[in-house]
Amino acid sequence: MLDNTLLEVKGLKTYFFLDEGTVKAVDGADLSIERGGTLGVVGESGCGKSVTAFSILQLVERPGRIIAGEILYRRPNRNGGQMEIINLAQLKPNSRQMHSIRGGEIAMIFQEPMTSLSPVHTIGHQIGEAIMLHRGVSKQEARKQVVEVLGRVGFPRPSERVDAYPFQLSGGLRQRAMIAMALSCQPSLLIADEPTTALDVTTQAQILELMQQLQSEMGMAIMLITHNLGVVAEMCKEVAVMYLGLVVEQATVDAIFHDPLHPYTRALLHSIPMLGIGKAQHLNPIKGMVPDPYNRPRGCPFHPRCDQRMRGKCDVIEPPLVTMPDGRTVRCLLYSGEQ
Repeated sequence: MLDNTLLEVKGLKTYFFLDEGTVKAVDGADLSIERGGTLGVVGESGCGKSVTAFSILQLVERPGRIIAGEILYRRPNRNGGQMEIINLAQLKPNSRQMHSIRGGEIAMIFQEPMTSLSPVHTIGHQIGEAIMLHRGVSKQEARKQVVEVLGRVGFPRPSERVDAYPFQLSGGLRQRAMIAMALSCQPSLLIADEPTTALDVTTQAQILELMQQLQSEMGMAIMLITHNLGVVAEMCKEVAVMYLGLVVEQATVDAIFHDPLHPYTRALLHSIPMLGIGKAQHLNPIKGMVPDPYNRPRGCPFHPRCDQRMRGKCDVIEPPLVTMPDGRTVRCLLYSGEQ
């Protein structure tokens, strides 16, 4: 493992055991996040992006659970010396160590702030609880720090708004409150799950600019889950492309946009409209649908929708993860010597 790697996910499998059958939401995902870097995680709905994030924080609710794989988190050893490596997948969700890491060292901005914030408590109370839990300060000191962090994320009149309830705030301010809560303990990694969903374009731009500014100031890494490839191009250094619970390609932003290797990555890029071409442009939507999670296809999960599938191979052989000479990883038989 490289010294600069903050978090590495290896062979992660998170399944949901339902009466109707087993849903393999994440089925062998591999990805890595560099210290201070920004990783964009993209893919269609139902590909396992959010479940991967919830698995990292041990927030997967029953009947789901992590059944295999490693989530290796690297942090400075509290006693000095070498880096400490913690396998988060082995920690119990309610253990003291997981409580310390969740929110304190790895924080998350959830997809919809109106359902993630308590409607019956003020934002000051909710952010203050996180600060008292992880920093062990008094209620008065926590309130002071809440006002400071609200000001830092651009809240107007933070000393007054600290006592506001979520329903009294606009969508943009609720999202800023979520960011303030996530950043209140200065985490090493911020997981942002669709942080600009349901916001207007102007507010989206403000939130993304704020996240970049805070990342620069605090030196934290960001894992950005999104459907918006434009946001990825603007925000991220690396991209992980997920399909049906697997990371099918991880590479730098430039490599993904200018030289995509996996057929699914290419299909995603071809399906978005291009600026400046006008109404005459021809869009190429990806054929078919994401398969039923109860009935995953054999072999490569993308082969039923792939224009480059090889009969007798792609529908039989599960493609291994291949590391290319430039360092990127791709999961496709086109690059594993099976042609």
